Amino acid sequence: MHGLSPVPHILSPFSKFFVSLQRDLNLGGILGKEVKKAPVASMPKKPSGQLRLYAIGVGLVGFLLYINTVKNGYALDDFNAIPKNTFVMEGIPGIPKLMTIDFWYFENLNLGYYRPLSLITFAIEHSFFGEDPSINHFDNALLYGLSGFVLCLFLIQLFPSRNPAFAFLISLVFMAHPIHTEVVANIKSRDEILSFLNTFLTLFFAFRYGKSKMTKDLVWSILFFYLALLSKETAVVGLALIPLFLFYSGLNIPSVIKRSWPYACVALLFFMQKRYFLGGSVAHIPNDIINYPYVGQGVKMPSVFHIFWICLQKLVYPLPLSYDYSYNQVPASHWTDIGALLGIVSFLALAGVALRGFLKRTEWSLGLSILFITIAPSLGFVFLRGGILAERFLYAPCLGFALILAYALTLISKQKKDRALKLMDWVKTNTIAVVTIFVLCSFYGFATVQRNHAWKDNITLFGTDVNHSTNSAQVHRHYGTALIEAAAAEKDTAMKRGFFTNGVSELNKAIDIDTMFGEAYCEIGYAYQGVYLNVDSAIKYFKRAIETAPALVTSYNNLGVLYQNTGHLKLASYYYNKALEVNPHYPDAIQHAADLKKTTGLDVHEMPDDPGIHNVQVIKTIKSDVIAKSPKDVEFNNYFNEGASFVSKQDYESAIGYLEKAEAIKPEHEQAMLELANCYGLTKRYPQAIRTFKKILRYYPGDKAVMGNLAVTYQASGQMAKADSVRAVENQTK
Repeated sequence: MHGLSPVPHILSPFSKFFVSLQRDLNLGGILGKEVKKAPVASMPKKPSGQLRLYAIGVGLVGFLLYINTVKNGYALDDFNAIPKNTFVMEGIPGIPKLMTIDFWYFENLNLGYYRPLSLITFAIEHSFFGEDPSINHFDNALLYGLSGFVLCLFLIQLFPSRNPAFAFLISLVFMAHPIHTEVVANIKSRDEILSFLNTFLTLFFAFRYGKSKMTKDLVWSILFFYLALLSKETAVVGLALIPLFLFYSGLNIPSVIKRSWPYACVALLFFMQKRYFLGGSVAHIPNDIINYPYVGQGVKMPSVFHIFWICLQKLVYPLPLSYDYSYNQVPASHWTDIGALLGIVSFLALAGVALRGFLKRTEWSLGLSILFITIAPSLGFVFLRGGILAERFLYAPCLGFALILAYALTLISKQKKDRALKLMDWVKTNTIAVVTIFVLCSFYGFATVQRNHAWKDNITLFGTDVNHSTNSAQVHRHYGTALIEAAAAEKDTAMKRGFFTNGVSELNKAIDIDTMFGEAYCEIGYAYQGVYLNVDSAIKYFKRAIETAPALVTSYNNLGVLYQNTGHLKLASYYYNKALEVNPHYPDAIQHAADLKKTTGLDVHEMPDDPGIHNVQVIKTIKSDVIAKSPKDVEFNNYFNEGASFVSKQDYESAIGYLEKAEAIKPEHEQAMLELANCYGLTKRYPQAIRTFKKILRYYPGDKAVMGNLAVTYQASGQMAKADSVRAVENQTK
């Protein structure tokens, strides 16, 4: 299988890490000490290897659940994190630069996200293996499996009076849960995996230090906490998790405080480092209703509780899964909405249970405390920034759910201190718990493996999720963009037309949900620029994109390209420079502006009075109605859009009526003629189709795609000699 040959090379360093981890942690010694100290009357001495097998089993399950992602490519934000990140593409030499930038630096965004560790791992992978998503996916699966391994080892320590199988069941539920697919199958979200892994390595060594009192254990614990923070700032919740677990293990509050203060110092140093490298600038939150829809004072708090309620539901039953819950998939809530009411009732009820059992150190309280602590950054993101729900926000909170579930099921046996039981005796005692969790994990695992297929690439992911995220403007925009990109690359005329029509339709659905969606307007502009050239339509949509999203650099750059190709060289220079004002790091605008200046000497920063038209024949087709459309153009657009809508429904007879009217208004409009000719062909009106294809070639001679369609139409009508003649001409133009 392609992409699997490098696997042994990757396994080598990770295998060494596993060996060194076992050797340095002295797992047998640690766990042996735990067993001897467990408050059980007669405890058999168990070999350390048996205890490690539980953790290895969990890690292997986690790894195997995601091994099928290795055949996937990049999707969603993977492009921005890896191939579009110039410093990552530099490999190891780019690492010092990665330590100094915001995560979204190359998107010209300052969101205050300082997460260099995952980017550093991408750079290392690139140095050794080049741009290969199969390597990135494999390492994500491997790191996820390692997380399960460490988690299970820690839980065995945390519950010294419980049989190790109890920790195994908790870890198994956590690893199998499908809510994690966004994190593991989406390469970019490695920051979540590394944050979780390093946090629990921190806890593991913190517990070991409590028993060994060896300085190296404390140093390891502090180091891993620093790495957790470098992975993702939300690892700061470790400042609550560390004392929580220490308190639950039996320490009194003064001892907990004494043991926790070094981690507070590490966090302080980390945030000083972040401030130093990011310049201390305040994060700029875009005025973007798509990703920040809960900004109104009257909706922030009720929306927080509504999203909390959705999170609880997703933890219990996560399907259907979606990569996006933005505007308007989860509408802003008010206190009168049932979702907000259920959220606040469940929040208060669960918080009451957690507080009531806290001093008693109950498992209920521990599980709920983990849930509340780890979900706090996500709810804070909604409250402070008006941000949206994402499935990755439930990655760590899922542990709280897994602990509560396993504990609730094992309560049936009414035997807490069961460490002395042999495995099979423990299974017999907890048959209901074991069977229930294995059945549930089988369902979870199947859902996980199936969901991984959706992350194959953008068009697969967006095409899957658009079916159950029907109210998300973002999903429609993403899917429309992917279809337009497919249309641009497609050679087959019929498929190209289908991609184009469906893509524009999806983008219009996005605009129907949010009429100020600049990115959607920009993508339609690109469709009329890069797929089927229609200069006035492209300019109209790019300018509408600039009006609605002034910070969208692509619109300026694409307008520059369009103006340059049509002879408006001063306008081209102006828009390239506008793009660089918006994003000085945008590589396309940098290159285009430099090339144009080199060849023409133009470097225009103010809107030119004389646009510098050099191609009068082309410019005649660019109407002043780019700014104000005439009634004639409005009528054309209405007919054309109606016809295209019927084409997407495969109702070609109805489409012909509208497209004929559109073609009568603008007989030179290539896309209208092409749609009409194809509809004639699909309804076997071959003479009309041939006549229309010939008309297109009079306006646009040498169009190979049109010539190919004409040849196919001749052949379908039985005129083989003419078909061969057209193909001969087509071959001469290649």
